[in-house]
Amino acid sequence: MSPQNTKIALFIFQFLAHVSLIAAIFLFSFFDWGISFFVYFLTGCLGVSVTFHRFLAHKSWKPPQWWVYIGSVLGFWGIVGSPIAWANNHVAHHKYVDTEKDPHSPLFMPWWKVQWLAMFTSYGSFRFALSNLNKFQMFLHKYYFVIHFLILVGLLVIFGLHITMVCYLVPAAILWNASSLINTINHNVGYRNFETKDSSTNNIGTGYLIWGEGWHNNHHARPGNYSFKVKWWEFDLSSLIIKLIRIKS
Repeated sequence: MSPQNTKIALFIFQFLAHVSLIAAIFLFSFFDWGISFFVYFLTGCLGVSVTFHRFLAHKSWKPPQWWVYIGSVLGFWGIVGSPIAWANNHVAHHKYVDTEKDPHSPLFMPWWKVQWLAMFTSYGSFRFALSNLNKFQMFLHKYYFVIHFLILVGLLVIFGLHITMVCYLVPAAILWNASSLINTINHNVGYRNFETKDSSTNNIGTGYLIWGEGWHNNHHARPGNYSFKVKWWEFDLSSLIIKLIRIKS
């Protein structure tokens, strides 16, 4: 699939996810929302934050092999791009931060594009060499939308639309918006512990609500550190989970 078709396919999946999110406001019970947010924890915290971001993109910790598979699948389920594509795009963000080449900079594109349409400015091909990759992650990348199409159809046929929304589409929309908030807010609003050369900020809201990812200025100052916490009250759940995985391994 060409880079442009990849972006269009990701947009279509996210469009379906966001339509489901709007419908969920009127249809979901508290139990449904609880399940969706739990799936979001699995995909967003364990998948994207712990695995895609802190392992694949920054190599800030070395997980056991069993976690590489689990974390890759959990992040994959969130429909934010393959492990390789997501990490590649994030490496581009750090390399070109606050420039026109930054794939999701609120300084060079409107906030609504950063929030919802960043897939059209993201890199569709490999521009940076990523280490720590294995054949499984290459498989997830090569057949990303084929697998997601099969997941979508399989869930609809076996469990119906409601379960598909609860366990797949709505959590994906939540994850997309949460991840994008880091880009729209944490280069505009917040405080700074470090005088970095970019506009990154820490934000209490995104820091606590998005698994520690909102301590963004700390991260840009020390991208090789798996913990984004600097001050004692800057809670970073993802770093605690990494510590737990390392203990268990």
